[in-house]
Amino acid sequence: MANKVKAKTHKGLKKVTIVRKSGSVKFQPANKNHKLTHKSNQSRRRRHQDSGMSVSDTRRLKSLINK
Repeated sequence: MANKVKAKTHKGLKKVTIVRKSGSVKFQPANKNHKLTHKSNQSRRRRHQDSGMSVSDTRRLKSLINK
């Protein structure tokens, strides 16, 4: 009997995203950690909040993290 090949979870993606109960995906935007001196205050403030992900990206992401 042949074994069924299972898809592995993408571990890096799993660590940086959270799938909410509603099915939407939460993640932190990039460029937030260092070298902030040349970025505007508005740009820095915008990076305080977690961002939502578009529906098309969410579908692709869920297949990578097996949700």
